[in-house]
Parts: sequence; structure tokens; C-alpha cells
Amino acid sequence: MNTEISSKVTLWVNRGIALAVGLMLFLLSWVLRLYSQWRSLEPSAQTAIFVAYYGCAGVVLFAQWHIEKLLKNILAGEIFIRDNVLRIIRIRWCCILVSLICLPAAFYYLPLIFMTIIMGFLGLIVSVVVNVMDAAVKIREENDLTV
Repeated sequence: MNTEISSKVTLWVNRGIALAVGLMLFLLSWVLRLYSQWRSLEPSAQTAIFVAYYGCAGVVLFAQWHIEKLLKNILAGEIFIRDNVLRIIRIRWCCILVSLICLPAAFYYLPLIFMTIIMGFLGLIVSVVVNVMDAAVKIREENDLTV
């Protein structure tokens, strides 16, 4: 699959997820009521889910905004630039922040520990990407100076 098609698909998937995150801000209480009919939830678990979701939603939307800008830069042919490195750094911090927000909530609703672990691991992966992109940008900048 070529890079342009992949970037466009990723851009639209990102927008779809952002829409879902935004909609859930309004539908979370209804979804939790529906879920509570299927599986019993303690009031403390419901509160933990609410706090974790509303705490994470803004962070996730902020990260998705940076993903949107990053993908637009890639589609414009601006790949190895400092702006992209800074956006990926911000995305990494968003992953870590979501992990930290979910950690205390996991004490009240244990399945949130999976979100904590997954987002912590994703933050680690994004850190590796940051280091690779930063090295690539430095090489490109050095090459631009020598030409």
C-alpha cells in the first residue's frame, strides 16, 4: 500500500475515532446504564469509569489533533521536519498521561489496569519513534547544510 493512501486512510480513521470519543462524552451515562443491565457495576466502578473517561477524553482529542496535523504534514511531503518530532513528543506525553489517569481508577474498576498498561506500553513505543524521527531530522538538517 502506498504511503499516500495509507496516510489518507489513517487520517479518516483518526477522524472517526475522534468523533466517537466526542460522542461518548454525551452518551457515556446511557452506555453505562445499558452495560449495568448486562453486568453489575458497583457505584464506585461507575464513578471510576466516568472520571477516567472524562479525564482522558480531552487528552485523547488533543493527541488526535496532533495526529491529524502530523498526517497532513506527511501528505504535504513534509516528513522529516522538527514540527513532526514535536507533535510525536506531545502524542507520547498524551499516552503517558492517559496511563496515569487510568491507574488510580483501576483500583475501583480493575479492567482499567489494562488501559493503564497498554497506554504505558504505547508511550514507550512512541518514545522509540520520537528518537528515530529526531535522528532522521538531524541527518536531514546536516545534509541540507552540506548541499
